[in-house]
Amino acid sequence: MKRYSRRQISRTLRKYDTKEVDVGIDDDLKLSMVETTDAYELLDRLIEQEQESGTRDRVTRFPYWAEIWPASLALSRWLALAEQPPARALELGCGLGLVGVTLASLGWMVEATDFVEDALVFTAHNAERNGVGSRHTVSYLDWSHPVGTPNPVLVGSDVAYEKSLHPYLQRTVRGLLAPGGRFILSDPGRPAARPFLEAMARAGYDHRQDQIEVQWNALDHAVDIHIFTSLR
Repeated sequence: MKRYSRRQISRTLRKYDTKEVDVGIDDDLKLSMVETTDAYELLDRLIEQEQESGTRDRVTRFPYWAEIWPASLALSRWLALAEQPPARALELGCGLGLVGVTLASLGWMVEATDFVEDALVFTAHNAERNGVGSRHTVSYLDWSHPVGTPNPVLVGSDVAYEKSLHPYLQRTVRGLLAPGGRFILSDPGRPAARPFLEAMARAGYDHRQDQIEVQWNALDHAVDIHIFTSLR
């Protein structure tokens, strides 16, 4: 579990051009989130920094964590509509933390995890600015070595986009989902996610699928919600 001081958070946020975004989850829940202004501009800056430092042998990954994606909005709204009794949840690949902040706002105890340190700082900041810091923590999690206490609920939005990560994601779900627990995954219909869904079914998880439509940045998106239940 990580704790960041206001000074640490302020120092990290100053590294980026940021903006505040109001996100409506439902009629009763509106969240105020901070994200980077332009993730593509951020990518260009990261590439430039690599070139200046001479680390050209490392491939810069797109900073997916730095903006709110339709899949996270869809999962947040689905969870709010589901009106499930608050429990303890672990968020995988939290990015800016929208899903976890939503759950904490609904009374859940949430541990949000990511591989990127700055994503955890942004998430901690977004939890505090929405008044849910007492029910929300952040932690570093490497899917290749998943450690931690099993949880009754795991949530993840658009985290199965890369096929090479599927074995690690499946290992993480297997290790951190409690017996009888649920892994709730949102996916915008990416073909790359299909092998992961099939692998989970072969591994013996009960699978149910729903769909929710959202509008984000003036575009309409149909997002699939996959609910995997451990039968162990």
